Amino acid sequence: MTLSVSPEQRWAGILCGLAAALIWGAFPVVTRLGLTRTPLDAYDITCIRYSVSGLILLPYLVRHGRRGLSWTSIGLMVIGIGAPYMLVVAQGLALAPVELFAVVTPGSMILLSILISARLFSTRLGARANAGTALIIGGVLLAGWHSFAGAQASPYAYLMFLLGGLLWAIYTLVSKWSGSDALHATAIVSVCSMVLYLPVYLAGRGLRILQAPLWDIGIQVVYQGLLVSTVALFFYSRSVQLLGASLGSTFAALVPGTAMVLAALLLGERANSTAIAGLLVVTAGMLLTLLPQRPRPLPGAIGQPTPRPPGPTP
Repeated sequence: MTLSVSPEQRWAGILCGLAAALIWGAFPVVTRLGLTRTPLDAYDITCIRYSVSGLILLPYLVRHGRRGLSWTSIGLMVIGIGAPYMLVVAQGLALAPVELFAVVTPGSMILLSILISARLFSTRLGARANAGTALIIGGVLLAGWHSFAGAQASPYAYLMFLLGGLLWAIYTLVSKWSGSDALHATAIVSVCSMVLYLPVYLAGRGLRILQAPLWDIGIQVVYQGLLVSTVALFFYSRSVQLLGASLGSTFAALVPGTAMVLAALLLGERANSTAIAGLLVVTAGMLLTLLPQRPRPLPGAIGQPTPRPPGPTP
C-alpha cells in the first residue's frame, strides 16, 4: 500500500529527518571534543550518556516493561548500542579524527547488517544491494588508507571503528527481528546500561567526574543524555511515520557527511580530497542499500527478506 501524505506532512517529515541526521552527525564531534579538549575520558562520557538517558527513560520502561523481549535479545541490544559500544567508539575517537569514524562505523554497520542478515536468512541480494555493498567496502578501505598514509590514525583506532560497526549491526538486526520499536529499544538499552555500568563506574572512580568543569559536563549531559538519546529518536521516528520507512531511513546516509562538516567547523579537522572521496563513495553505497529493494531467496531456502537497517542510534 502506498503511503499518501500531504505536501505539509512531507516537508515536516523531511525537516524531522534532517534534524535527526544533524544531531546524530554531531555525535562523534561532541564525543571527540570531550575526549580531547576536556578532562573527561571515555569512561566518564559513557557514564554521563547512560546515566542521564537511563533516568529520562526509566519511567517509560517501568510502565511498558520488556514487552515479551527475551533476556538474550536484551543483552545483545545492550552490547550492540549500549555502554560497550560507546566505550569502543570513544576509544577510537580519542585517537583518530572524526572523518575516519564518519566513514568506517556507519558504513561497516550497514555492510555487516546486510552480510549477516543474508547469511542467517539465506537471501540473495539484488544488483543494487551488491553494488552498494561494494561501494561501502571501497569507501571504508579508502578512508583507512588515507588515515594510515597520513599518519592521522593508528590501526587500533580503525579496528575500534570497525568493531563499533559490528556492534551497531548486532543491535540493528536484533532490534529489527525482535519487533521492538525505536523508543522501546532505546529505553531498554539506556536503562540497562545505566543499571549495569553505573555501579561499576562508581566503584572504580567514585565521584571523580565532578572534578571536571561543570560546563564540560553540561555539554555532554545535554547532548549525549538528552539530544542524541531522546530528541533525535523522536525526530527520526516522526520522519518515518510521515514519509514511510523506506524514505525515512535514507536520512541515515546524511550522518557521515554531517559529521565531517561539523568536525571541520567545530574541531578544525578539515578532511582532504581522499577522505572526501571515501565519504562520497560510502554515502553512495549507503543510499543504494537503504533505498527500497526486494532481496530474492536462494533456491530451496526458507528465510525472511534481508532487513534494511533502521536509522542510526549512535
